[in-house]
Amino acid sequence: MSVTDSNFFADTIKAVEAAANHYNSVKDDKSLKEAFHEAGRSQALVWQALQAANSNLGDRKPTEKTAELVEACRAKAKLSEGIFKEVAQAPEDSRFERYKAAVRQSKGSTVELLTVGMMKDMCELAEDDAMKAVMQDRVVELRDAMAKLSKMEPSVPTEEAGHSFTNWGRDQINAPGGTVNRSEGSGNHFPGATFSGPVSFGKN
Repeated sequence: MSVTDSNFFADTIKAVEAAANHYNSVKDDKSLKEAFHEAGRSQALVWQALQAANSNLGDRKPTEKTAELVEACRAKAKLSEGIFKEVAQAPEDSRFERYKAAVRQSKGSTVELLTVGMMKDMCELAEDDAMKAVMQDRVVELRDAMAKLSKMEPSVPTEEAGHSFTNWGRDQINAPGGTVNRSEGSGNHFPGATFSGPVSFGKN
């Protein structure tokens, strides 16, 4: 997606709308966990935030940061759309199994993780001086929804979803079922090394 696209938010808004529509067809299915339903209901909050940002942008060219955040949100929205669609099209008695398979195929990305990620993108977007005023109320709603979703029991048990990691900071080190060797700072580093004899470092 180029920063010169005329309708910059269109693809992301369309994907969120589609995800919400697919969710609506299974919103009463009790075989699906509450986190799944909360994520489905929360698509409306993401859509509203996108609409507010889009209206505020108008005919102005988006900044590089805005472009990156919207592209990141679009990728999650597309993946969410695909998962909700997969569940909606499954026979009623196999929706949860179809959902678990879709999550495994997406490398552990449950709909609540994707939704929280989109909300995070929108909150970061609202930090832009040009967006703050119009998105201030939306950010409060998004942060409340993020907190609620983050505290819920996962929509798919972790052992069935596979290993999934969410990182909002700069550092993330994961070794599922293995060993993590991390060393920082200056000096000699020998991650995972084993010495069978005398070893000395530095000057004689």
